Amino acid sequence: MAGTWNVFGLSTGQFETMVLVLVRVSAMLALVPIFSQTQIPQLVRFGLGLLLAFVIVRTVPAMAPLGSLGELTVAILAQLFIGLVFGFVAFLLFTGIQFAGEIIDTQIGFAVVNIINPLTSQSVTVIGEFELALATLLYLAADAHHVLIAGIAGSFQLVPLPFAAAPELVAGDVMRFFAQSLFIVFQIAAPVAVALFLVNVMLGLMARVAPQMNVFVVGFPIQITIGLVMLIVSLPLLGAVFPTLIDTSAHQLDTVLRAMSPANAPSPLPSPSP
Repeated sequence: MAGTWNVFGLSTGQFETMVLVLVRVSAMLALVPIFSQTQIPQLVRFGLGLLLAFVIVRTVPAMAPLGSLGELTVAILAQLFIGLVFGFVAFLLFTGIQFAGEIIDTQIGFAVVNIINPLTSQSVTVIGEFELALATLLYLAADAHHVLIAGIAGSFQLVPLPFAAAPELVAGDVMRFFAQSLFIVFQIAAPVAVALFLVNVMLGLMARVAPQMNVFVVGFPIQITIGLVMLIVSLPLLGAVFPTLIDTSAHQLDTVLRAMSPANAPSPLPSPSP
């Protein structure tokens, strides 16, 4: 593919750079928190991706033209891979928080009254959706979406165009980050889950002492009451640990990008606060 012809006033290398930047940014926005939510119309997301790509491409050195259509195809697939892995790792934080809410729903007994989210057309639990909405507000309040945009822009410094490297290292990092997201589940759901476990133990002892008592009828309102009280008491815990979770997510994104980048590249993400 020679660099002597122009596309929209761009040389071949500049046009290929623009295409690869747009592909990576669009793939990231398809999965990252906030920007990937279905409340944002697809046309708006596409426009945002195009705007970010237009701004970012001015900070990325133009590539030399790729030698063939096959190389361009491989480069596009590499950008899709980088963007999807980046978005998946970024969304693990919200996945863990929503899963923690679903565990609380199961413990309280609300899991039997799943509702349909009209925005996603998916079956969700009440507290799981509440925890996800609360986490979204905290994410915006902490300006973490600005850090996310900085990470998207900085990824082109850490993983230069056109290709990515060491996908086998990425798989191990992603699995480790998934395990860390499960630890988030335990941090958030533990107060309510432990309290309801003790309530169930107490109800089991009551059933042994007074077999004629209908434990289900008595225990269900007790579980709901104790569960909701503990949920209200433990809500500040999410706000307390959320800055640490954001820092952890930034470290995870930095690590997964480094696994796909040449050695000794600078970090594109802001340093976490101490």
